[in-house]
Amino acid sequence: MALFDKAAKAAQAQQVADTARAMEELGRVALDGCVPIGSVRWRDRAKVAGKVRAMRVQPWAEVASLELTIGDGTGGLTVVFLGRRQIPGIRLGSRIVVRGMAGATRGQLAMLNPRYQLLPAEVHLPY
Repeated sequence: MALFDKAAKAAQAQQVADTARAMEELGRVALDGCVPIGSVRWRDRAKVAGKVRAMRVQPWAEVASLELTIGDGTGGLTVVFLGRRQIPGIRLGSRIVVRGMAGATRGQLAMLNPRYQLLPAEVHLPY
């Protein structure tokens, strides 16, 4: 019986190590090229990563749209998905990478319909 316990523990430890390596690789690839949100300016094409701090459905040009506020340690950014009321997997606290053209709306820095990638909680954000 002890032989099976040792083998099971060794297999579980290997699985944990493999998962950690996979999350590290995912984070490295997904976060490659990200800049701090605080350094993004109007009309910059940027790739940023942050946590979803706020969500709401807001009308934009008479179309209901999902509006997120994402933040990192350097600042915040409004992300708008026109014509969407929800996106599966996005909720408060989700980690997300967005890439697109930064603009200004309502006096705030914003990205409209950016490319996005959700990240698992195990991936640590750079800022």
